Amino acid sequence: MKIRFLEDTNIRKAPHLTGDPPIGVMYKGSEIEVEPNPAPGDAIQDIDRWYHDQNGWYYWSGRAEKVAEQQPASPDETIGGVMVMPAQPAPSHPVGNPAIPPAIPPPANDDALLSHEAIPLGETRLVPPLEVLLAAEEHSRTGAALPLPVRELEPVAGPPVVPDEVALESTRDIAIAQSVPDFPTFWQNATPQKLNWAVQNYRIARDWWQQRHLTGKGVSIAILGTGVPPDHTDLGNQAGFFQFPDDANPMADRHGLGTQAAVIAAGTGPSVFGVAPEARLLIGKIGDQDHLITAEGLIAGLRWAIGAGADVVAMLADLPDIAEDRREELQILIDQAMARGILLVAPVGTQDNKKPESRYPARMTGVLSVGAHDVYGQRSNFSARSYDLDLLAPGEGLLTSSPRQQPGSNLKSASIAAAFTAGFLALIRQWQREQYQETAKETVFDLLRETAVSRRSFNKGEDVEYGHGILNPPAVLKKLDTSYTGADQP
Repeated sequence: MKIRFLEDTNIRKAPHLTGDPPIGVMYKGSEIEVEPNPAPGDAIQDIDRWYHDQNGWYYWSGRAEKVAEQQPASPDETIGGVMVMPAQPAPSHPVGNPAIPPAIPPPANDDALLSHEAIPLGETRLVPPLEVLLAAEEHSRTGAALPLPVRELEPVAGPPVVPDEVALESTRDIAIAQSVPDFPTFWQNATPQKLNWAVQNYRIARDWWQQRHLTGKGVSIAILGTGVPPDHTDLGNQAGFFQFPDDANPMADRHGLGTQAAVIAAGTGPSVFGVAPEARLLIGKIGDQDHLITAEGLIAGLRWAIGAGADVVAMLADLPDIAEDRREELQILIDQAMARGILLVAPVGTQDNKKPESRYPARMTGVLSVGAHDVYGQRSNFSARSYDLDLLAPGEGLLTSSPRQQPGSNLKSASIAAAFTAGFLALIRQWQREQYQETAKETVFDLLRETAVSRRSFNKGEDVEYGHGILNPPAVLKKLDTSYTGADQP
């Protein structure tokens, strides 16, 4: 039997654990398959029936309705305009683990709006009507007045933090110049359905974008991978292109990883937002498929990115070995990038070998090696073990977009975690510039390692599965801005 959620509804491990933190949220409009006979559980508004799915997860029936059977949506489709959360394996750890995504409570000023519902806060969440969300979209595009406020991500009270308008714009030679969308705060009305779970759970939209206007503005991110479609609507900030070995062919992405990574790092909407929506994207296609990327392509792409003025470079290459002469050539380029303050990120590797295995360029001096973790803070089983691993970042079950511009969950690749980290580094770089605190690359990477959450008993930094731990944006922000009072752990 299929049900549709009428409001954002918590996911529970059992129908009698409403006093414990939920293990996730199903968005309003999402449809899932459940067992036909609801189970008894805690009563809310005299309704004690709970639906449960094949994973053994439970959903209160008070804000769900049965729907007629129809053809299930493909992974690249949405239902009712809302992204369906991908099914995840049931967690094997206690529900109280801080890595579990908490329910997203409504803003404090919504109390009056919720007063007539008589539903315990946290069990379901009132979502603005569709016409309000559509009005917000129209406001984003044309500046039209909003008939009602958008509740999820409205600007915080008080004067905004206005970035210093001193010439931060790059005067470097960029092949093709395009700008981000011309409305100044297009990201202000980003609804939860356009944000991946990590951007929401780490409070990046609220604490970085809204409260501090840290969106990657003035920062350039180079994505070296399988390319992107130049006309992708979620990548309206493309500022330069490069292809190896033939730069004359039209840019395209036949694999999908390059597009997904670019959207994760700096998607601008209208369907998906990335971590740094106002960053400029430099797109380097160095292989038609991720497994066809060579050392020659990687070297050519990095050389181009340095010359194009990249501030952050995500090298989405995963090479088991490199010939000695190519290794030396690559290290020279990495050293040049370091001297210019460019931040280099690479995936630790995508393979399920139980033995630690170091990959290139992640193992090279001057490169941050990043692996992937899921929504529960657990290392993704496709993320390689390595003695050179620095940390894990979100890289599984993230909302992104395909080359066909269809929203969906990301490919299982550690490169996605590297792209997420590249977007986050763009936020840090913008903060440093606006505060006149640009520091050495090593200091930025040390900041990420120092604040990473270690969930293992191993000595921090010596864990082949977690490195120094998982990326911790709230703790990073507290280090940057001493006035920040948010939680230390994601």
